[in-house]
Amino acid sequence: MKQARKEAGLSLAQVANGAVSRTAIYFVETGKAKPSMETLVLIAERTGRPLDYFLAQPSTLEPRSSPHTLEIELLMATNDLQGALATGRALLAKDLDPDTTARAQHLLAYALLRTAQPKEAQRLAAAARDYFERTGDRLMTAECLGHEASAAYLLQDPAALGLAERALAICRSLRPVPETTEARLLFVLGTVHVTNEDWQAAIDCYEKAIAAGAVVQDLRRLSLMYGGLSIAYTETGELNQAAYYAQRSISIHETLNDRLSLARSENNLGRLLVKRGELAGAGEHLTRALALFDEAAIEVGRAEILLSLCELDIARSRLDAAETYAVEARTYAERLAEKATLADCHQWLGRIAAERGEHDRVDAEFREAWGILDALGAEERLSRCHVVYAELLEKRGDLAAANHQLRLALNEPAGSLSSPGAAQAAALFPAVCDYQNGYARPHLADCRSAQPRPG
Repeated sequence: MKQARKEAGLSLAQVANGAVSRTAIYFVETGKAKPSMETLVLIAERTGRPLDYFLAQPSTLEPRSSPHTLEIELLMATNDLQGALATGRALLAKDLDPDTTARAQHLLAYALLRTAQPKEAQRLAAAARDYFERTGDRLMTAECLGHEASAAYLLQDPAALGLAERALAICRSLRPVPETTEARLLFVLGTVHVTNEDWQAAIDCYEKAIAAGAVVQDLRRLSLMYGGLSIAYTETGELNQAAYYAQRSISIHETLNDRLSLARSENNLGRLLVKRGELAGAGEHLTRALALFDEAAIEVGRAEILLSLCELDIARSRLDAAETYAVEARTYAERLAEKATLADCHQWLGRIAAERGEHDRVDAEFREAWGILDALGAEERLSRCHVVYAELLEKRGDLAAANHQLRLALNEPAGSLSSPGAAQAAALFPAVCDYQNGYARPHLADCRSAQPRPG
């Protein structure tokens, strides 16, 4: 790539030409990042080389393009997502052959995902998948399933996990396994695990994705993986590791001028700083995250940022302001049917009520949260909800009720602790189970960060 640029007499800035940063082109040339097909299309156009010149190992790159879809890919490479959407829709309005239609639907679905429009993305990806399944194109079937899974997790649809796992299984059935697609689908699966609050599974997927994509990396997706790792490490209490990944994610988003992803990463870093007690810095990052969402006029996911601001104001003992954010978040979550986030809204409203001593309201808010999470089948989230409620009950002085909530969190019925399930509970939460056996008072803060004992 460097040779092609030099022979064309172009500088890094001239190749980038405002579409991407000089740093991004430099990373590609020096091997610090491998290009996506979109970036390759851009470099080929700038240097006057045919695309095939850069495709020495096509099996490790993106699914093949068609002449009709190259313009969409170029627009996406230059981060002109609105242009890509307009071009894609115009292309689909034409009388095209079925293969070109399906490839355009696949690309348009990706552009819609990047602009937080999951419903239309899901519909187009499913239509494209139907064609590729019928024609036996397993690579594109896996790619489309990945888009469907991405749309599903943005919509907080429990079907996301099954879609992501199916996509990855199809990808891995190919020989050779396409590394870029495998890395992308591992990223999708990791993000589904983040949505489900299965933190260790998310970390495992992201780390495998980075390893699988060692030959062919896409800077944007790498930055998203770093963002996901930041969330997961924050929730497991590994704050230094979380901060490392948060900063790396933000740096790449700024380099690529990816405003929506930057907003999400600013939110991640803000939440991390709240947990560290660095409230002033947290406020700066969370305010910036909300401003970026306002700038993009995006509603999907906005409730999560509002809940982060709620958490910040609780830490500042500004309960009225915290409640305002939680209620606004609840309004968005209800309207957009973001069920898991809606359950989080009820939990935060319950915490605020607990700070005010409004016990009946605490109980009502947590009952609402349980009902939502139970209907979703969100076991990890439901378990954590019971633990949070148990902590509030302990502070209230109702130890019997707190103990009952912990049993629910562990899926253990009332009664003896001699069952296999109780033995597992004892391994996971020794302090709690000692209390249940009459030896000590539970330490709920320890429960929330407890790790399984070896063996």
